[in-house]
Amino acid sequence: MNAIELKKKFSQLWKDTFHDSDAYISLVMDNYFHPEYCLYEEANGELTGALMGVPYEFGNEDNKISGLYLCGLATKPQYRSRGIMTRLLSAVNSKARKDGFAFTFLIPADDGLRKYYRDRDYVNAFYRVIDNYTSLHNFDLEYEADLQLQKEKVADMKRRYFSSLITREYNTSEPCGSQETEKVVRMILDIQNRQLDLQIYHSEEDLHTIIAENRLSGGSMVVTSNSQGIVTAAAFIGKSEEELKIDIYKLYTTDLTSKFKLLSYIKEKYADYGIRLYISLVDMDRKALWSRTYGSYMGEAPQVASISSTESVYSLAAHSKVYGMARVLNLYEILKFQARQRHDLKYSILAKGDEFDTYDRFDVKDGHINIKELTGENLSPSQLAYVMSKRDIAEIVFRRRDTDNLVTEAFGIPSINGSISLMLD
Repeated sequence: MNAIELKKKFSQLWKDTFHDSDAYISLVMDNYFHPEYCLYEEANGELTGALMGVPYEFGNEDNKISGLYLCGLATKPQYRSRGIMTRLLSAVNSKARKDGFAFTFLIPADDGLRKYYRDRDYVNAFYRVIDNYTSLHNFDLEYEADLQLQKEKVADMKRRYFSSLITREYNTSEPCGSQETEKVVRMILDIQNRQLDLQIYHSEEDLHTIIAENRLSGGSMVVTSNSQGIVTAAAFIGKSEEELKIDIYKLYTTDLTSKFKLLSYIKEKYADYGIRLYISLVDMDRKALWSRTYGSYMGEAPQVASISSTESVYSLAAHSKVYGMARVLNLYEILKFQARQRHDLKYSILAKGDEFDTYDRFDVKDGHINIKELTGENLSPSQLAYVMSKRDIAEIVFRRRDTDNLVTEAFGIPSINGSISLMLD
């Protein structure tokens, strides 16, 4: 089957399975379809099952690692429970490993699919928290409360900066101009160049596609700029009329003041709506996982003294949800990526090799990693007792951040802190 015919048939299978619009499917296919990573089975000239892989880079400008995102996994109803998708997953992982990808990853739609992928060697790898703000929330007051903790001169300077910021929304009826779009893209690229941990590094072309898809899906983009016209914050949002909610799928910001200015604008424009802010664990405050919530205030009273506030303590185990899963293809590359980010790491672990009675010893120290292949005769019985499968190590590396203390003490390996904000869902 040639690439054009495969693309057409896969698009139809996607539509029949997921019921997305023709415009959305065309945008995805035109920008992300790679024939070499579209694997399928067929009968009588028709696709019985198929999936598509999309290459992504993770990290920053100086330290990157490759992952293959799997999407559009679909089997025609009459061909399900015949092992088609299991075979396709095995084939795409074999190809991805040969092509140098360190892992494949996907976003299961529900618990049933998570179990399905777990049974096929995927582990929970990417988490996120949804911050919910009621229609009563006041971001101006929250920012003012934050300023009260700072020196008065600094607080006054930030108040003036807050007042000087300009925010506006670009939606489907008013497409974002090319000049403004380029400013947003440049800001996001600059932020990505400084990001740490295992976060997706969107290309410039990818960001333009994301902006186009956001408008196509009925969403909009809210942008904050300073007095020099430099973009300091941008958010991709959608509106749910039935739930009276504004969904902020991803928020990029260069400083805290711009973040509050943008959130305040959204709240003021959609005064009767609550807000759902999607946050990856990477973006959450690492030192104090809590947030003030503001119930009500008296407009005629002094601004800060009138705030009615409570503290809501986060528990990642209770509030974070599994967003994505990963299957490790090259453990060495993943541990090397982490070692280059964390020069303070020092540990040695033993993993089962790919062949019987073979083992890999990974030694990490001073930002470097060495791997040594061993056999059973090279190891003592006590060493063999500590051998782990590569899947077990993957679960340790991709675990939630709140398990760090216990596991780090036992193995010396911190969580890799992954984030996969695709902004295409």
